Amino acid sequence: MELFLTLWLPLVPFVVVWIALRHGPVRNRWWRGENPLGFALFVGTVSFAAGFFGPMLFAPGANQGPMLGIFYSGPIGLAVGAAWGLWRAARRGSWNSLAC
Repeated sequence: MELFLTLWLPLVPFVVVWIALRHGPVRNRWWRGENPLGFALFVGTVSFAAGFFGPMLFAPGANQGPMLGIFYSGPIGLAVGAAWGLWRAARRGSWNSLAC
């Protein structure tokens, strides 16, 4: 059982994110129109949560763990999500979705 948890449990968040990105996490106008702001918020939120809660789970004794999510992974995820959303909008030719 310990081997199972060690090998497969860390893969669960990656599988969930892959499914969400493949099929769309929510069915609202931000995702349907593939608005770059929606991508930025989604990827930024996921990366912030991973950076904020990940160190608490994997290194509980580290007192500076949540700062990783606040100062690094959250803003970097927001920028990557915005760039990814702009790239997808340009590739699909859906620049009209840039208007909020």
